[in-house]
Amino acid sequence: MNRQERMIDLIDQMENMFSGHPWYGQTWIESLERIPVDRINFRLAKGPSIASLLEHVVIWREYVVSKLHGDTGAHMEPGMDWSEEEISDTAWQELVRRLVESQQELLEGLSELPASELQETVPGLAYSWNFMLQGLIDHDAYHLGQINLLTKQVISA
Repeated sequence: MNRQERMIDLIDQMENMFSGHPWYGQTWIESLERIPVDRINFRLAKGPSIASLLEHVVIWREYVVSKLHGDTGAHMEPGMDWSEEEISDTAWQELVRRLVESQQELLEGLSELPASELQETVPGLAYSWNFMLQGLIDHDAYHLGQINLLTKQVISA
């Protein structure tokens, strides 16, 4: 696969997971529509809640967007990406809005990133754009699966 084909593949993966037809199940949009708003703070044992998982995903997406926009000073410190606090219905709607916005900004940023730079090192980091972008996709899929498992628990409870 050449770099242009790889760029198209990354964009396709992001679009499919968000609102397309992923092979593994539900998209972000389908999954979020199933979650009863009164159960967003549900958690199993001491695990993360549905809301904290979504916030974690959004924080990482916004971080990658900042890197795509050239912010070499953007960094993540341990703990910056997790919150265990319960959130309100209004805060949930804001999180969903931020997820949608991050999707648009990721796709715009990818469309502006030359495919020839995919193997270049991300400024301020020790790995390539390709590695970071595929990592974000994998990260999203992992946490989307967790959200879907928790949602299944709250719907069947």
